[in-house]
Amino acid sequence: MLLKSLIKDIPEVACKGDPGINIRGLSHDSRTVLPGNLFVALRGARTDGNRYLSQAIERGAVALASEENLEPKEAVAVLTVRDARRFLAEAALIFYGDPAAHFKLVAITGTNGKTTTAYLLHSIFRQAGLRSCLAGTLGLYIGEQRSSSAYTTPEAPELFGFLRQALDGGCTHGALEASSHALAGKRVYGAKFAAGVFSNLSPEHLDFHGDMESYYRAKRLLFDGGGRNQIDCAVINTDDAYGRRLAAETRGPMLCYGAGPAAHVRLMVSRKHIDGTDLHIGTPLGDVRLRMRLIGTPNIYNVLAAVSAAVSLDIPLDSIRGGIESVAGVPGRMELVRADQPFTLVVDYAHTPDALEKLLQTIHELPHRRIITVFGCGGDRDPFKRPVMGEIAGRLSAMVIITSDNPRTEDPQKILAEIEPGTRKTGADCRIVADRRRAIGIAVSAAEAGDVVVIAGKGHEDYQILGTQSVSFDDRAVARELIAQMQTLKGARN
Repeated sequence: MLLKSLIKDIPEVACKGDPGINIRGLSHDSRTVLPGNLFVALRGARTDGNRYLSQAIERGAVALASEENLEPKEAVAVLTVRDARRFLAEAALIFYGDPAAHFKLVAITGTNGKTTTAYLLHSIFRQAGLRSCLAGTLGLYIGEQRSSSAYTTPEAPELFGFLRQALDGGCTHGALEASSHALAGKRVYGAKFAAGVFSNLSPEHLDFHGDMESYYRAKRLLFDGGGRNQIDCAVINTDDAYGRRLAAETRGPMLCYGAGPAAHVRLMVSRKHIDGTDLHIGTPLGDVRLRMRLIGTPNIYNVLAAVSAAVSLDIPLDSIRGGIESVAGVPGRMELVRADQPFTLVVDYAHTPDALEKLLQTIHELPHRRIITVFGCGGDRDPFKRPVMGEIAGRLSAMVIITSDNPRTEDPQKILAEIEPGTRKTGADCRIVADRRRAIGIAVSAAEAGDVVVIAGKGHEDYQILGTQSVSFDDRAVARELIAQMQTLKGARN
């Protein structure tokens, strides 16, 4: 695409140099620039893309875009833009031909439930005989084909490039997790969605947003036009206080879901079991009764969100039921780990106070003897939540083993010391074990028939971030390995 064609409909862009050069791709990371790329210099919390202009040119960039007033460099065109992040999204949208506008894409935002809701929708679409794509924490899917992604919501060039690939691959429907970082960072700026889902809001990412009001406003960008997103139908959880506020502030077609009488998609009856949940849900298309293989109240709301989004797209109820019932589990989301052990073991991504409390309350609602919880808090993230999560774990567990999550560049012992007071004040049996493998081993060894071991915080992740390095570590695989070792030792003794 010619540079002049790329920028002609983008406002507030000044070009110095040859606007007739051919642009073969877009990049915002100088390390990934390819010959013929337009490099967009973004300012981040830790670095500034303007520091890497020379590196981008050395790697073959033929044009640069910056908020700074740069002079043309060699044979490279220079664009001066008012908002580099917005420009990157607008340019990506144009470069890839606005792919989201050409199929039924659902964007899901909220503190908790995005991944499971997207996964359920992906299954519903496929059950309906539709080719679907999925972009989120679990990776990028086109049908059954998966590739990895560094972010819950990729940066605009990667996201719109993926959507173009999905569209060209025959996808007619899709689900996308839209994180608050992505919305604030304009990664989905200008994209059109068949539906936008708001699941809930609770304290998280306040190190980035500053306060709950700013966090809410970031989420609201998807619905209020601030992100230039066109949404055919807003799907909102009105059992959540922020959801009720959003519903009151949103104009246009809307489907509200919840257990309250005002909900358009309403939970009528639920029966919870240790291995699944029976649901009776009322919808504008009629009632649907189903047995999901997921457990707990949070997953009931995830199902309500997925049902609501599917109903807004006129997916038949039989396909909605079949799509949900076919999901045996969502990786790392209340995932049951079965290794012939006499106790129940659950691995979950819960890494916020609200998510941890809902997880443990869910376990309390099911038959159990004791709850043994293994968890930690991520480094270089909200420190305020550490004692809060410690208190939640202690209040809702018989035994708590505080361990490392992803400490990143923080001292692991410092993180543990900030969690510990919250747990100690509850009087629960509390152990401090920095080594996560050893902590899981202690929990598995202590568990008896009827107990539930909960390993929280990392869920589907198959790595642990220590310092600036990622090392292989999967809670599910480690638990299975330790259970097998324990069973071998018991067999040898017998």
